[in-house]
Amino acid sequence: MEERPQTTSVLKVPESKFKTEEPDSSNNSIVESDPFYNRVGFKSLAILSLSFIVIFASIAFFAWLWYSNVQNTVWKMIMVNEWATRAISLTSIALRWAVATQCALGLAMLAAIALEGFHVPLEHTADVSLMRVNGAPLVPTLLNVAWPITKFGPKGVFVRTILPILFLLATSTLVQFTSTALLSDLHLDMISGFGTSANLSIDWRWDGTHYGYIPIFSDVVWAGNTPAQWPAFGELSGPAFEHPNLVDTGMNVRAFVPYLRSGDRQDLHQYNGKMMLLDSRVTCQKPNLEDLNMYTMDPKGTWRKTREPVLQGAVSPTILDTPRFNASDRPTPFDCPFSLFSTGFAICELRNEKIATPASLNYQYAGSLVSEFRHYPVRSPEQDASGAAYIIMSINNTKIPAGNGEWASFTVQSPGFADDKEDVSHYTMTHNVTATLCYSGLDVVLRNVNVWSDSNRTEPALSWNSTTNDFNWTAVVDQIFPGAKNPSTNEERGILNLDPPTDTWAADESSEPGYDGPITTTISGSIYQRLWPYVTDAVHLWYNDGRARYGNYSAILDEKFYGWADSYGNWPQVGANRWIVRLFESVVYKKAQANATVAEGLQMILFSLAGVAYYDQLSQFDSWAEVETTAFVPVLHPGGPHGKTRTDLPIGFTVTVVVVAFHLLVFVYVCWLFAHKTTFSRLGDTWMAIANVVDETLTSGMLNIARQVKAGRSHESALVSEDGEKKSINVGLKVIDGQVHLKTL
Repeated sequence: MEERPQTTSVLKVPESKFKTEEPDSSNNSIVESDPFYNRVGFKSLAILSLSFIVIFASIAFFAWLWYSNVQNTVWKMIMVNEWATRAISLTSIALRWAVATQCALGLAMLAAIALEGFHVPLEHTADVSLMRVNGAPLVPTLLNVAWPITKFGPKGVFVRTILPILFLLATSTLVQFTSTALLSDLHLDMISGFGTSANLSIDWRWDGTHYGYIPIFSDVVWAGNTPAQWPAFGELSGPAFEHPNLVDTGMNVRAFVPYLRSGDRQDLHQYNGKMMLLDSRVTCQKPNLEDLNMYTMDPKGTWRKTREPVLQGAVSPTILDTPRFNASDRPTPFDCPFSLFSTGFAICELRNEKIATPASLNYQYAGSLVSEFRHYPVRSPEQDASGAAYIIMSINNTKIPAGNGEWASFTVQSPGFADDKEDVSHYTMTHNVTATLCYSGLDVVLRNVNVWSDSNRTEPALSWNSTTNDFNWTAVVDQIFPGAKNPSTNEERGILNLDPPTDTWAADESSEPGYDGPITTTISGSIYQRLWPYVTDAVHLWYNDGRARYGNYSAILDEKFYGWADSYGNWPQVGANRWIVRLFESVVYKKAQANATVAEGLQMILFSLAGVAYYDQLSQFDSWAEVETTAFVPVLHPGGPHGKTRTDLPIGFTVTVVVVAFHLLVFVYVCWLFAHKTTFSRLGDTWMAIANVVDETLTSGMLNIARQVKAGRSHESALVSEDGEKKSINVGLKVIDGQVHLKTL
């Protein structure tokens, strides 16, 4: 078979065809416009309506995800179950479909507007006409529609037709990146999960006669190692009592979180159930010291700085109207070891036999604060005894700040330091004793409480600063410094909020088995019962030859204590570990907090030691409680910090809303143009789109070329005038005798 040669035809158009005229709309004007819904099509209208619903629903859903909070159960469920990414991605797919659908329909409308407005170059008529069926992809629309109409279209066509096309293409393209934009707003955060029940050990059980623990002594607790970290706790605090010559921490009740793992405490959001509560309030006032005398515990009576001296005398308070103060009815005698080094302090717990043993024996009582867990005023001298009294002293120390007058100075004489040869002294010395009298409400009970926080936390730990040769106390002091004076919020401090009781935490003393406290003082024959819970028993300073020696025992805050620690056997003193010494000094000398006083210094030491004792025995406790807890869990979410309502401007969501809003504005404008600037174009009608561009005069040449097996692309055959000049003419649709025809201007 003979091979057919390739032919290239050039369409010759009469010169008259290139004349530019205004479009004759006389025929169109007498044709009644087909209704908008009929030209769009019922199916297209249904899909269009669905697309609007999808767009508005998607944006509303995104807004809900971004601006809801953890209080909404459904929102929390989505975030906690890690559905946020999937929810955003799936909704973005629906949004992209809706925008793409509207873009296709909008391009079809703009194609109809271009054809009926005589804006289309002849060689691209087929592209534009078929675009009325279902729109067109990005690149063909730009190359075969937007560019030719811009180049050969009439004046003003760029603004009327091309810009809407470009805007629709731009928004439909940008909306493809909604998932990326929206997911960029997600951030890893801790939000509260769902509540769970747990059975936790919280304390040693009171069996009606005693607690089941083995007591530990003061030299173990106060000389213990530096805590690895300071565990988080719940706190309820009140304003400090103000009075000349007195400083006060304010009411301060703290709850120990019964989790041994640090991570469990740090992630706790809410705890509802029994917890051990500690009353750690401390007041310090100017004391009245009488009958002062110094002697040494050295067997030979030798006076040296390493021969432990003792201050002897009697002390009584000067201020009696302190909140919850239960004063002694007589001056309290004391024998308190101390340090002769001027940089040292001694914390001496006064004798409190009424607290340690049955009060009916009328033992010595130095006074104390009545804790929040006991009735106040006290119901009888034998009841509601809690806390402890302390003398804090330093000898020949000139650096103690004046404070609020809580320190008093006294002069006391002692023998001079011994001669190295004769081991005796030949002179006397005068010492300046600076002292303050402190009272604590040191007491623990078990109570049903609600503890919570809006954020998770990091438990502080000490680090060493080699430059200052001291601990970095900032984080620890900020956490345990009492809330009434602490400038930081509980969340900033890394602790939890303890809700106040509905009425009171105070309860009658009892010896009933399993009772949550306070336990009554009882006696069985001539044997006293061990009545104090483990935590307070560990913190009290007491001599290990029996509870009758509660008090009259000093913690020496002097790092030189090792020089005489083992010289004289078992004396009523303990050398405090270096971290206790440095903590107290950082507070008293106001290195850690500008508004710190000696009351806060003692309070922080007592609380820290109580925490060490509690967590040391937590795994051994035999008293259990069923509690409800909620923990913070790590999630990706678009909301505010810790699941709160978002207050800042999310970039990804904002960009998405702006793009979609602009798209809707352009699309509505295109719909308005289609409704008012076209009369007969039916969208989605393929045969109409084909029939409209078939014309014996205008398109026969291109159709002939298109029918050939081997030929160039028909629309690439430029129209050539009779003089050989390449030109392009614009065509459009016109109604003649009830039929649509392709005509030139």
